[in-house]
Amino acid sequence: MTTLGPKKDGGPNVEFFQAPESLSQFDQIRVWLQKNCKKHVQTEPPTKEGLAQLVIQLLQYQENKLGKNATDPPFLRIPGDRIDKECS
Repeated sequence: MTTLGPKKDGGPNVEFFQAPESLSQFDQIRVWLQKNCKKHVQTEPPTKEGLAQLVIQLLQYQENKLGKNATDPPFLRIPGDRIDKECS
């Protein structure tokens, strides 16, 4: 596998996901999807490059919404039942 480290800004390392070693792993996922999820991928079969791009976009979305530099981070919600049990 390619030994590219994480980016300093927390975003996805595009070079890692587009490396030939990573694409060969995505090809195995593509084959599995086409074998086991025919009904869902029949109209537009996935490609290994498309799967890599999907993962890159998902990681970038997570970084934008939940990362340390998020413009509108979600409110941290603590489950109420844990507070009641610990405080009583």
